[in-house]
Amino acid sequence: MKFTQTLYRISAVLSAMFLAGIGLLILAQIVSRLVGSQIPSADDFAAWSMAGSVFLALPATFNANGHIRVTILFKAFGPNVTRVLDVISTLVAIGILAWGTWFVGEYVFESYIYHDVSQGIVAVPLWIPQCAMFVGILLMTIALIEHLITLLKGGETFPDEDVTEEVK
Repeated sequence: MKFTQTLYRISAVLSAMFLAGIGLLILAQIVSRLVGSQIPSADDFAAWSMAGSVFLALPATFNANGHIRVTILFKAFGPNVTRVLDVISTLVAIGILAWGTWFVGEYVFESYIYHDVSQGIVAVPLWIPQCAMFVGILLMTIALIEHLITLLKGGETFPDEDVTEEVK
């Protein structure tokens, strides 16, 4: 699982790079407007970067226990019920994300096959920015599967100590 942890870190770095790219793009757009020019398709590139940053951040955020979880039920029950609830919710999440991963992959593949391009000033093959979305959701699905395996092996339900103490 060290390999996947490395993938999640790389994904997080790429996410941060997309966010930094948005900032640089906005700054460049401001400067270019001050001199009476514009950056072609800047809005398109910013939107693709935002989508890429969100999806690529998913697995690293999950591993850092950064996603919002409804823990009130977990706090109300003991550790055994908590583990069962976590397994069930993880299975549901895996099902939903596996379905989403399949259809996002199909969507990207169709964009590639049909040579879809953006409608902005700069014609960009759409499969290129869509790949970040696919990679992010695929890695998130893998992270959930790893979490399920950890749970089934008896690993910690909550890596966050504050929540774990309240559950006990």
